[in-house]
Amino acid sequence: MSINRLTASKLLIGVLPALLILAASAVAMYKIKFLGYNLEAVTQSESYHLEMVMDFNGHSSPVEISMALPKSLPNQTVSDEAFGSEDLKFSFQKTGINRRGKWSSSSIEGKRQLNYTATIITKNIKYEIDSTVMLSQQIPNNAALYLLPDRMIQSEDPAINVLADSLHLSSDSSVLYNSKIIYEFATFGLKYVRYSGTIDAVTAYHLNEASCGGKSRIMAALARNLGIPARLVGGKILSSGQSKATHIWVEFFVNGYWVPFCPTNKYFAEIPSNYLILYYGEVPFITHTKDINFKYYFNLKKRLTSTVAGLNKLKKNPLDILNIWATFKKVAISLELLKIIIMLPIGILAVVFFRNIVGLETFGTFMPALIAIGFRDTGLWNGMLLFSLIMCFGSVVRIVLDKLHLLHTPRLAILLSTVVLFNLALTAVGVSLGFLNFARVALFPMIILTLTVERLSIITEESGIWNALRIALLTMIVASSSYAIMSSRFLQSIVITFPETILVVIAIYIYIGRYSGFRLIEFTRFKHLLVRS
Repeated sequence: MSINRLTASKLLIGVLPALLILAASAVAMYKIKFLGYNLEAVTQSESYHLEMVMDFNGHSSPVEISMALPKSLPNQTVSDEAFGSEDLKFSFQKTGINRRGKWSSSSIEGKRQLNYTATIITKNIKYEIDSTVMLSQQIPNNAALYLLPDRMIQSEDPAINVLADSLHLSSDSSVLYNSKIIYEFATFGLKYVRYSGTIDAVTAYHLNEASCGGKSRIMAALARNLGIPARLVGGKILSSGQSKATHIWVEFFVNGYWVPFCPTNKYFAEIPSNYLILYYGEVPFITHTKDINFKYYFNLKKRLTSTVAGLNKLKKNPLDILNIWATFKKVAISLELLKIIIMLPIGILAVVFFRNIVGLETFGTFMPALIAIGFRDTGLWNGMLLFSLIMCFGSVVRIVLDKLHLLHTPRLAILLSTVVLFNLALTAVGVSLGFLNFARVALFPMIILTLTVERLSIITEESGIWNALRIALLTMIVASSSYAIMSSRFLQSIVITFPETILVVIAIYIYIGRYSGFRLIEFTRFKHLLVRS
């Protein structure tokens, strides 16, 4: 290369990244200054994909299943509801202020599965209780119903009277003063014990211990005894993964508002952002026909969702990324797939860093980033476990195929076919055991897994099993880092709102591509030479 060409190349390398960063900054500033773009307006909301799975066995007899359904409230938004009912009829029921779904059939034979799915967006709400509000506050008729005793909240029982006297509750004091005393007793004075059954208020008092339901009922009993309307709230604490547990807390009617209290998790006049309300009052979450071997569980997955306010604010802007989403939707590309596509260049940044700066070996150049895409559906730890199982299975199959002395392409095709069958078998096992994250292994990129197995086998033949396992471990580390980057909701917000960020990433790739110094791992490998020099 001539000196002039070399100089021009260096100049281009120095100027091009700067031009890319300048172009990205200019587009972003234009969108912020003139189009009103910001992260909060587009993709700041974290949502949950809620899935409720119900299994049962019919015996050629009538079946009816009823479940409390969430509804949109000040602290939560429910959308994209879907009901999978096979050959059962589905209908909505409204019982008081609650909303329920009912599946029914006059005759069902054999195993059936019902599904309810929805997108849930929740937020934290804190209430300020006016210290001047007294027990003589005005109580409307719909709230006065919650002053009456019932079978589980025995507010007029002598034991509750004794407890109220011992706590020095006072009808002459404010609602705030009495609420604090009741809350502190249920939170700190009543031991928490997880019970499988239902504990009423009086039983909780005598045992001096209770689960979330018992703690909430004794709070409601004391409040009603004093003249404060109180009602139970049943719901779900939102967290990613599969579970069956529900939760109960309590609300007091104060100055026109229902104020939440959770003595189990220590929330005073506050409902946290991970609480989903399912129903109010002393009602069952699920009812079903007896003797049908009924089982259910929740499956929750975090997602990033645009807010309605953000959609409305930016829908008329000419550079609105949401219009691009609509275009992709016309060709059957989902928003989740678009997120994967647009985050892939960012996830590859981890691969480039570990290979070119740190100096780690991996299977293939970009295989770790592609493997990380599979982790998005299974979760990181389940994905790593499943990846290890598939690698082990594929290695065994590869050893068997070597004994047949087949050509490369047919051998690879057989390997792909067996990996597919193994994935389907894992999916069937996951579904039968109720482990949906485990079952989602079928969504792993099959071709990438097959090529990875092939590469693992080749390295094993060339340099031994220990070196192959070392590279497999390094591949997992890089894939995990790539997964962490692509799953970052903050980065998703930035890249989806300002896709021109990818230009900045390209500029970083150019700078890394010109790096010719020691890899970080080489400082360890050649430290004896560095010491001598």
